[in-house]
Amino acid sequence: MARLDGKVALISGGARGLGAAITAALVRDGARVVIGDVLDDAGKALAASHDGKVAFCHLDVREEAQWADAVALAKARFGGLDILVNNAGVTLAVPLEEATMAQYRWVMDINYWGTVLGTRAALPAMRARGGGAIVNLSSNSTRKIFPLAVTYSPTKAAVANFTKITAAQYAHENIRANSIHPGPTETPMLLGDGLPQGLQAADIPAIREVIDRIPMGRMAQPSEQADVVAFLVSDEARYVTGAELFVDGAGTDA
Repeated sequence: MARLDGKVALISGGARGLGAAITAALVRDGARVVIGDVLDDAGKALAASHDGKVAFCHLDVREEAQWADAVALAKARFGGLDILVNNAGVTLAVPLEEATMAQYRWVMDINYWGTVLGTRAALPAMRARGGGAIVNLSSNSTRKIFPLAVTYSPTKAAVANFTKITAAQYAHENIRANSIHPGPTETPMLLGDGLPQGLQAADIPAIREVIDRIPMGRMAQPSEQADVVAFLVSDEARYVTGAELFVDGAGTDA
């Protein structure tokens, strides 16, 4: 018996990158998954590749009604909701004085308020199942200062704090909440739309500089982040809540 047999998960930003890797890990462990994303074609293709174990819905995490639709799909298609992974996120590398208020609000609305709205939407469905597990994607930038992350890092610090509040408030209902804090990971958000044929991430000077500051000497693969999520939403982590788990190769200097 796989450790997530009978569990149903909802993953935001699930169409590619970390979201796609988390989807694969949860399906591997027996879960059924709804992925929500604004990337409709990629999301539909990913769902189709999982032989009926994954469903896709369009989800802009800033829209409360779309969150309600995603939870409704999980209940209609797979019978309920046990797991929420707030993975959707964006970033901008803009100096503090050059970033516009529209840019600040855009990143905050997706990274932080999207997490809040997703949690609010999922809680009643989890309560109906007798409990649940939430994992929020934060960042190792909550402990390492990156000068150009002024629009991004504060949103991830807010996510980490919100996660601990959620954990404390709902522990008595058997609803757990934890945050993971990835370091640099080889995803489309970091690498853009991909690398030219034959080029490795380490061949790009700016990325090589990042890698050189990671004690393990390399960036993470999406599957390495996904495996941590799969553990946290499983019963193996049933007494783990309110935790911040840094998955960054000891990257305090990354």
